[in-house]
Amino acid sequence: MRNLIIATLATLAVVGCGAPGTSDFVQKAATSDMYEVQAGKLAAEKGQSDAVKQFGQQMVDAHTKTTEELTGIVKSKNIKVDLPATLDAKHQKLIDDLNSASAQDFNKTYANQQVDAHQEAVDLFKKYASSGDDADVKQFAEKTLPTIEHHLDEAKKLPVGPPSA
Repeated sequence: MRNLIIATLATLAVVGCGAPGTSDFVQKAATSDMYEVQAGKLAAEKGQSDAVKQFGQQMVDAHTKTTEELTGIVKSKNIKVDLPATLDAKHQKLIDDLNSASAQDFNKTYANQQVDAHQEAVDLFKKYASSGDDADVKQFAEKTLPTIEHHLDEAKKLPVGPPSA
């Protein structure tokens, strides 16, 4: 009996590691984009270095574009999914943390969030690109993945300290 339980749990763990379903992927990608746009606007406004401000604006532009593209696919294929109108609690907390960060801590808070958020997005897009169940959404994930990986690399280079005097 114990071996059966262990085998069942192992199977569930493997199945759980697969690609998200299309609607789950679309919701997560759309929420991620929404967060990136809001965080990018804050960084463009409150960033304490030109690099952070420019990266923030780049995120606004890039993630607005991917939102439009993904929304177009969802509508043209009539994919049954409720696109988020607001951020989930996790992403709203990240925005709240940015809003409450002191000027001295803003760059560090934003840079750390960006590394984490883009790593999550890379993982999500890789899984869907490799084994997603909708050809058009899978192609979108494959095409978008290198850009997200580039964003991750750039986020890792953001200045985290207070600006030099």
